[in-house]
Amino acid sequence: MTPPMNEVNEDRPDWQRLELLVASIQRQLAPGAKITHNAKVQGKDSETIRQIDVLVEQYVGQYQMRIALECKDYKTPVNVKAVEEFLGLMSDIGAHKGALICPAGFTKSAKIRAKKLEIDLFSPADTDPHKWQVSLSLPAICDFRATRIAFGISTSAPLPMLFPDPFYDLSVLDSNGNNLGRIIDVASNRWDDGEYPNQPGAHENLPLLPAGGTTVDNGYGIQVPVDLTVSLLVTRQRYFGHIPIIELHGLRDEQTQAVITNAFRFKLLDPVQVQNHWVKLAEGENAPSPVALELVGLHCWGPK
Repeated sequence: MTPPMNEVNEDRPDWQRLELLVASIQRQLAPGAKITHNAKVQGKDSETIRQIDVLVEQYVGQYQMRIALECKDYKTPVNVKAVEEFLGLMSDIGAHKGALICPAGFTKSAKIRAKKLEIDLFSPADTDPHKWQVSLSLPAICDFRATRIAFGISTSAPLPMLFPDPFYDLSVLDSNGNNLGRIIDVASNRWDDGEYPNQPGAHENLPLLPAGGTTVDNGYGIQVPVDLTVSLLVTRQRYFGHIPIIELHGLRDEQTQAVITNAFRFKLLDPVQVQNHWVKLAEGENAPSPVALELVGLHCWGPK
């Protein structure tokens, strides 16, 4: 569900736009829950109507769970006093969980107090164009695999064999008599399609085709059944960098800096850009910072 950006960007006070944004994000994070913006709840201790910026309600079996979210569009970080005041609101409305959201962040004392009170602290992590738009990227490793290919052939047919030079130009037919082309093309296409092992190291005597049953011209116009095998020597090169995220709607945990979301989109990677601008890692070397995603790609031969 796309956030209602028409509401967030309307001519409204900033505090209200922030509340609408948080309500929209929470609808994505909890699609099965009832999300109410500007909720009014009767306080059990104060015996008065209390206002909650965003109220999340959901039944778990016969029990109703209630989560209160309060938004603060402050120019400076939220302090410990605001955390303690929010605790009073949570207690009064019977909230089972609570969270404060402030784009400007929270003071050190506020974080300490909130952690002890089990109150979550968030800031918006949203890539749509509005006052609180953020630029996000995903720390990642790209692991490129390449291989050298060697071929083996054996036959029990009592016929002479004359192979082309180079050998990889040998044409292959499958068990139904279909011409598959040169063995180098068959093998490289299977590698490009991820059908061969790509773990670094040697992989020997793999069947050229999974079903076998291949025949080749023996050089004298006769089709001869043969066993064709492929041996691979796979190498890899790893790169560390950041993938720009182009769409994400979520919340950043101000205690851990983790981003909470249920979906995101990032740009397609350009392998040349990765090789020219990302950090090249030696074999066994760790990335300079924590990695969220590791991608494995094959160096492919492309169209013949």
